[in-house]
Amino acid sequence: MEYSAGLTSERWYQQDIEYVLALIEKGLNRDEIREIVLNENPFLVKSESALQKRFQLAYKRAISLSDELRSLYLQGTKYDQKALILYTFLKTYRYAYESFYELIVYRYQQKNKQLTLAHMNFFMEEKEQQSNKIASWHIVSKKKINNTLLLFFRTSGIIDLNEDVYTIAPMHVSPQLKEYALKKDSLLAAMITLEVGGNDDDL
Repeated sequence: MEYSAGLTSERWYQQDIEYVLALIEKGLNRDEIREIVLNENPFLVKSESALQKRFQLAYKRAISLSDELRSLYLQGTKYDQKALILYTFLKTYRYAYESFYELIVYRYQQKNKQLTLAHMNFFMEEKEQQSNKIASWHIVSKKKINNTLLLFFRTSGIIDLNEDVYTIAPMHVSPQLKEYALKKDSLLAAMITLEVGGNDDDL
């Protein structure tokens, strides 16, 4: 998976993704779902071009869930759903995926359960040294990317703001989702436990 600054366009979009997941569960394919979205505008956006873009974002993230995870989402608790919305984001964007492991999991495992914007900026600088593509991102895009990461980490509940410092904590999910994660998905297991197993096969 390549690095993409496209994550600057991302938001939580839970209702949009859930709408797409429900149609996938009914057996509809991409073109059929796209036609319904364009005709009915369930995302309530103002222009067709914006609707097209929103559909592409929602569909791309929705299909990152396996059939079993899709069912667990649609039948799950609100905590399961938050975890899986974050999961779709991490599965879709390499920079977000690496940020999760290297900022969230690593800092938690080092017994330093705090995250600051300075940590995120330093991580970005390290990645610039490793990738010309990241180094070419505009400074405005870099700020937006950090803000987007914070939005996802905060909304999912994996970090919580306390006096200008974010505290990292494992996610609360149902026993069913945790059992699936521990048996079948190392990324999801890491999100739930903040412990690292094998993660090379997740991207």
